[in-house]
Amino acid sequence: MQKVAFLFPGQGRVPRGLPAASRVGERLLSLAERKGLCLRERMREGRPELLEETSVAQPAILIDSLVKEEELRAAGIRPAIVAGHSLGEYAAAVSAGLLSPEEALAVVMERGRLMAGVRGGMLAIVKLPLDSVRAICEEIGPAVAVANVNGPAQVVVSGEADALKRVAAWAEGAGGRAIPLRVSGPFHSPLMARAEAGLAPAIEAVRVRPPTVPLVSSVSGRVEDDPDRWKALLLTQITACVRWGDVVEALVAQGATRAIEVGPGDVLAGLGRRITSRIEFLTVEEALDGRV
Repeated sequence: MQKVAFLFPGQGRVPRGLPAASRVGERLLSLAERKGLCLRERMREGRPELLEETSVAQPAILIDSLVKEEELRAAGIRPAIVAGHSLGEYAAAVSAGLLSPEEALAVVMERGRLMAGVRGGMLAIVKLPLDSVRAICEEIGPAVAVANVNGPAQVVVSGEADALKRVAAWAEGAGGRAIPLRVSGPFHSPLMARAEAGLAPAIEAVRVRPPTVPLVSSVSGRVEDDPDRWKALLLTQITACVRWGDVVEALVAQGATRAIEVGPGDVLAGLGRRITSRIEFLTVEEALDGRV
Protein backbone atom coordinates (compact mmCIF):
# COMPACT_ATOMS: atom_id res chain seq x y z
CA MET A 1 0.00 0.00 0.00
CA GLN A 2 1.31 3.43 -0.93
CA LYS A 3 1.91 5.99 1.81
CA VAL A 4 1.76 9.50 0.33
CA ALA A 5 3.54 12.59 1.64
CA PHE A 6 2.68 16.16 0.66
CA LEU A 7 5.75 18.43 0.43
CA PHE A 8 5.27 22.20 0.26
CA PRO A 9 8.03 24.36 -1.27
CA GLY A 10 9.52 27.55 0.07
CA GLN A 11 10.43 30.81 -1.59
CA GLY A 12 12.14 29.50 -4.70
CA ARG A 13 9.95 29.54 -7.78
CA VAL A 14 6.93 31.82 -7.92
CA PRO A 15 3.58 30.84 -9.47
CA ARG A 16 3.38 31.17 -13.25
CA GLY A 17 -0.25 32.26 -13.31
CA LEU A 18 -3.44 32.56 -11.33
CA PRO A 19 -4.22 29.24 -9.67
CA ALA A 20 -7.23 27.22 -10.77
CA ALA A 21 -10.56 28.46 -9.48
CA SER A 22 -11.17 27.12 -6.00
CA ARG A 23 -12.94 28.01 -2.79
CA VAL A 24 -9.76 28.35 -0.76
CA GLY A 25 -8.02 30.37 -3.48
CA GLU A 26 -10.87 32.85 -3.82
CA ARG A 27 -11.13 33.30 -0.05
CA LEU A 28 -7.41 33.93 0.33
CA LEU A 29 -7.06 36.24 -2.66
CA SER A 30 -9.98 38.31 -1.34
CA LEU A 31 -8.47 38.37 2.15
CA ALA A 32 -5.13 39.55 0.76
CA GLU A 33 -6.92 42.35 -1.11
CA ARG A 34 -8.71 43.44 2.06
CA LYS A 35 -5.31 43.58 3.75
CA GLY A 36 -3.96 45.83 0.98
CA LEU A 37 -2.14 43.31 -1.23
CA CYS A 38 -3.66 42.83 -4.68
CA LEU A 39 -2.25 39.48 -5.75
CA ARG A 40 -4.95 38.57 -8.25
CA GLU A 41 -3.69 40.67 -11.16
CA ARG A 42 -0.03 39.98 -10.44
CA MET A 43 -0.63 36.24 -10.42
CA ARG A 44 -2.86 36.40 -13.50
CA GLU A 45 -0.09 38.11 -15.50
CA GLY A 46 2.39 35.52 -14.21
CA ARG A 47 5.50 37.65 -14.80
CA PRO A 48 8.22 36.75 -12.25
CA GLU A 49 9.25 40.38 -11.73
CA LEU A 50 5.75 41.11 -10.38
CA LEU A 51 5.92 38.31 -7.82
CA GLU A 52 9.52 37.88 -6.68
CA GLU A 53 9.61 40.57 -3.99
CA THR A 54 9.54 38.73 -0.66
CA SER A 55 6.42 40.47 0.68
CA VAL A 56 4.53 39.40 -2.47
CA ALA A 57 6.15 36.03 -3.20
CA GLN A 58 5.43 34.48 0.18
CA PRO A 59 1.62 34.92 0.18
CA ALA A 60 1.45 34.11 -3.56
CA ILE A 61 3.30 30.81 -3.08
CA LEU A 62 1.18 29.95 -0.03
CA ILE A 63 -2.05 30.50 -1.98
CA ASP A 64 -0.80 28.55 -5.00
CA SER A 65 0.21 25.65 -2.74
CA LEU A 66 -3.11 25.53 -0.88
CA VAL A 67 -5.12 25.61 -4.11
CA LYS A 68 -3.12 22.65 -5.42
CA GLU A 69 -3.55 20.86 -2.10
CA GLU A 70 -7.32 21.30 -2.51
CA GLU A 71 -7.10 19.91 -6.07
CA LEU A 72 -5.31 16.79 -4.85
CA ARG A 73 -7.85 16.18 -2.10
CA ALA A 74 -10.72 16.68 -4.57
CA ALA A 75 -9.11 13.98 -6.73
CA GLY A 76 -9.11 11.62 -3.74
CA ILE A 77 -5.38 11.99 -2.99
CA ARG A 78 -4.77 12.64 0.69
CA PRO A 79 -1.54 12.80 2.66
CA ALA A 80 -0.44 10.33 5.31
CA ILE A 81 2.35 12.75 6.34
CA VAL A 82 3.30 16.33 5.40
CA ALA A 83 6.32 18.63 5.50
CA GLY A 84 7.28 22.07 4.24
CA HIS A 85 10.55 23.77 3.31
CA SER A 86 10.83 27.16 5.05
CA LEU A 87 7.75 29.16 3.95
CA GLY A 88 6.20 25.86 2.85
CA GLU A 89 5.84 24.87 6.48
CA TYR A 90 2.82 27.18 6.70
CA ALA A 91 1.01 25.36 3.88
CA ALA A 92 2.00 22.09 5.53
CA ALA A 93 0.55 23.35 8.83
CA VAL A 94 -2.75 24.05 7.07
CA SER A 95 -2.73 20.63 5.39
CA ALA A 96 -2.13 18.99 8.78
CA GLY A 97 -4.86 21.02 10.51
CA LEU A 98 -2.63 23.17 12.76
CA LEU A 99 -3.78 26.44 11.18
CA SER A 100 -6.70 27.58 9.06
CA PRO A 101 -5.85 28.93 5.59
CA GLU A 102 -6.80 32.42 6.72
CA GLU A 103 -4.62 32.26 9.83
CA ALA A 104 -1.69 31.04 7.76
CA LEU A 105 -2.10 33.82 5.19
CA ALA A 106 -2.26 36.52 7.87
CA VAL A 107 0.97 35.30 9.47
CA VAL A 108 2.72 34.78 6.13
CA MET A 109 1.86 38.30 4.94
CA GLU A 110 3.46 39.71 8.08
CA ARG A 111 6.38 37.27 7.77
CA GLY A 112 7.03 38.35 4.20
CA ARG A 113 6.86 42.04 5.10
CA LEU A 114 9.32 41.65 7.96
CA MET A 115 11.74 39.43 6.06
CA ALA A 116 11.74 41.83 3.11
CA GLY A 117 13.17 44.49 5.40
CA VAL A 118 16.47 42.68 5.97
CA ARG A 119 19.05 43.10 3.20
CA GLY A 120 21.34 40.32 2.10
CA GLY A 121 21.18 37.16 0.02
CA MET A 122 21.68 33.42 -0.27
CA LEU A 123 24.01 31.10 -2.20
CA ALA A 124 23.55 27.42 -2.99
CA ILE A 125 26.89 25.63 -2.68
CA VAL A 126 27.19 22.36 -4.59
CA LYS A 127 29.93 19.71 -4.82
CA LEU A 128 31.40 20.65 -1.43
CA PRO A 129 30.83 18.96 1.96
CA LEU A 130 28.82 20.55 4.74
CA ASP A 131 31.76 20.60 7.19
CA SER A 132 33.86 22.62 4.76
CA VAL A 133 31.05 25.10 4.11
CA ARG A 134 30.48 25.51 7.85
CA ALA A 135 34.19 26.07 8.41
CA ILE A 136 34.45 28.89 5.85
CA CYS A 137 31.35 30.56 7.30
CA GLU A 138 32.87 30.43 10.78
CA GLU A 139 36.14 31.82 9.43
CA ILE A 140 34.39 34.76 7.76
CA GLY A 141 32.33 35.52 10.86
CA PRO A 142 28.74 36.45 11.81
CA ALA A 143 27.97 38.09 8.45
CA VAL A 144 27.34 34.65 6.91
CA ALA A 145 25.87 31.32 8.09
CA VAL A 146 24.67 27.94 6.85
CA ALA A 147 20.95 28.37 6.13
CA ASN A 148 19.74 25.15 4.49
CA VAL A 149 21.14 21.63 4.46
CA ASN A 150 19.31 20.30 1.42
CA GLY A 151 20.97 16.89 1.46
CA PRO A 152 24.45 15.68 0.58
CA ALA A 153 24.50 17.51 -2.77
CA GLN A 154 23.59 21.04 -1.70
CA VAL A 155 24.22 23.44 1.19
CA VAL A 156 22.78 26.97 1.18
CA VAL A 157 24.41 29.90 2.98
CA SER A 158 22.88 33.25 3.91
CA GLY A 159 24.63 36.50 4.58
CA GLU A 160 25.60 40.02 3.74
CA ALA A 161 26.70 40.76 0.18
CA ASP A 162 30.45 41.07 0.84
CA ALA A 163 30.52 37.91 2.93
CA LEU A 164 28.70 35.98 0.21
CA LYS A 165 31.27 37.12 -2.34
CA ARG A 166 34.00 35.66 -0.15
CA VAL A 167 32.11 32.35 0.17
CA ALA A 168 31.56 32.22 -3.60
CA ALA A 169 35.25 32.82 -4.31
CA TRP A 170 36.22 30.12 -1.81
CA ALA A 171 33.73 27.64 -3.30
CA GLU A 172 34.99 28.14 -6.84
CA GLY A 173 38.57 27.80 -5.66
CA ALA A 174 37.76 24.60 -3.78
CA GLY A 175 36.24 22.94 -6.85
CA GLY A 176 32.60 23.60 -6.07
CA ARG A 177 29.95 25.94 -7.43
CA ALA A 178 28.16 28.89 -5.85
CA ILE A 179 24.72 29.65 -7.28
CA PRO A 180 22.95 32.89 -6.20
CA LEU A 181 19.32 32.33 -5.20
CA ARG A 182 16.53 34.69 -6.26
CA VAL A 183 15.75 35.97 -2.77
CA SER A 184 16.20 39.39 -1.23
CA GLY A 185 17.49 38.56 2.23
CA PRO A 186 19.72 36.36 4.40
CA PHE A 187 16.93 33.97 5.35
CA HIS A 188 17.44 31.29 8.02
CA SER A 189 20.39 33.00 9.62
CA PRO A 190 20.97 35.04 12.80
CA LEU A 191 20.79 38.15 10.60
CA MET A 192 16.99 37.66 10.56
CA ALA A 193 16.68 38.08 14.35
CA ARG A 194 14.87 41.41 14.04
CA ALA A 195 12.28 39.87 11.70
CA GLU A 196 11.82 36.94 14.08
CA ALA A 197 11.17 39.29 16.99
CA GLY A 198 8.71 41.28 14.89
CA LEU A 199 6.75 38.18 13.91
CA ALA A 200 6.25 36.98 17.50
CA PRO A 201 2.93 38.84 18.10
CA ALA A 202 1.38 37.42 14.91
CA ILE A 203 2.41 33.87 15.85
CA GLU A 204 1.17 34.30 19.40
CA ALA A 205 -2.22 35.52 18.16
CA VAL A 206 -3.11 32.29 16.33
CA ARG A 207 -4.44 29.13 17.93
CA VAL A 208 -2.26 26.23 16.84
CA ARG A 209 -4.19 22.94 16.92
CA PRO A 210 -2.84 19.37 17.21
CA PRO A 211 -1.94 17.94 13.79
CA THR A 212 -4.41 15.54 12.17
CA VAL A 213 -1.59 13.80 10.25
CA PRO A 214 2.12 13.62 11.15
CA LEU A 215 3.95 16.86 10.34
CA VAL A 216 7.76 16.90 10.07
CA SER A 217 9.50 20.07 11.25
CA SER A 218 12.18 21.54 9.01
CA VAL A 219 13.86 22.95 12.13
CA SER A 220 14.14 19.71 14.14
CA GLY A 221 14.03 17.32 11.19
CA ARG A 222 11.51 15.05 12.92
CA VAL A 223 7.78 14.64 13.48
CA GLU A 224 6.45 17.14 16.02
CA ASP A 225 2.93 16.97 17.46
CA ASP A 226 2.77 19.45 20.34
CA PRO A 227 0.89 22.66 19.38
CA ASP A 228 2.89 24.87 21.76
CA ARG A 229 6.15 23.55 20.36
CA TRP A 230 4.87 24.24 16.85
CA LYS A 231 4.31 27.88 17.79
CA ALA A 232 7.96 28.13 18.78
CA LEU A 233 9.13 26.24 15.68
CA LEU A 234 7.16 28.44 13.28
CA LEU A 235 8.72 31.50 14.86
CA THR A 236 12.32 30.36 15.15
CA GLN A 237 12.44 28.88 11.63
CA ILE A 238 13.15 32.43 10.36
CA THR A 239 16.62 32.26 11.92
CA ALA A 240 17.08 28.47 12.17
CA CYS A 241 18.78 26.29 9.57
CA VAL A 242 16.40 24.28 7.34
CA ARG A 243 17.34 20.61 7.76
CA TRP A 244 15.74 19.32 4.57
CA GLY A 245 17.95 16.27 4.29
CA ASP A 246 16.79 15.21 7.75
CA VAL A 247 13.16 15.89 6.79
CA VAL A 248 13.40 13.50 3.83
CA GLU A 249 15.06 10.85 6.01
CA ALA A 250 12.22 11.27 8.52
CA LEU A 251 9.71 10.64 5.72
CA VAL A 252 11.57 7.43 4.87
CA ALA A 253 11.51 6.38 8.54
CA GLN A 254 7.75 7.05 8.67
CA GLY A 255 7.22 4.72 5.72
CA ALA A 256 6.42 7.26 3.00
CA THR A 257 6.63 5.69 -0.46
CA ARG A 258 5.53 8.62 -2.64
CA ALA A 259 5.97 12.35 -2.10
CA ILE A 260 4.09 15.02 -4.06
CA GLU A 261 5.50 18.54 -4.33
CA VAL A 262 2.46 20.74 -3.75
CA GLY A 263 3.23 24.20 -5.11
CA PRO A 264 4.99 25.97 -7.97
CA GLY A 265 7.94 24.14 -9.50
CA ASP A 266 9.73 20.89 -8.74
CA VAL A 267 12.68 21.96 -6.57
CA LEU A 268 11.84 19.67 -3.66
CA ALA A 269 11.23 16.71 -5.95
CA GLY A 270 14.69 17.21 -7.45
CA LEU A 271 16.34 17.49 -4.05
CA GLY A 272 14.49 14.44 -2.79
CA ARG A 273 15.63 12.25 -5.67
CA ARG A 274 19.24 13.10 -4.80
CA ILE A 275 18.70 12.19 -1.14
CA THR A 276 16.90 8.84 -1.38
CA SER A 277 15.68 6.26 -3.88
CA ARG A 278 13.20 4.81 -1.39
CA ILE A 279 10.56 7.46 -2.16
CA GLU A 280 9.07 8.30 -5.57
CA PHE A 281 8.94 12.10 -5.92
CA LEU A 282 6.19 13.60 -8.09
CA THR A 283 4.85 17.01 -9.08
CA VAL A 284 1.17 17.85 -8.61
CA GLU A 285 0.65 17.51 -12.35
CA GLU A 286 2.15 14.00 -12.36
CA ALA A 287 0.03 12.98 -9.38
CA LEU A 288 -3.18 14.26 -10.98
CA ASP A 289 -2.22 12.54 -14.23
CA GLY A 290 -2.68 9.18 -12.63
CA ARG A 291 0.73 8.47 -11.11
CA VAL A 292 -0.84 8.11 -7.63
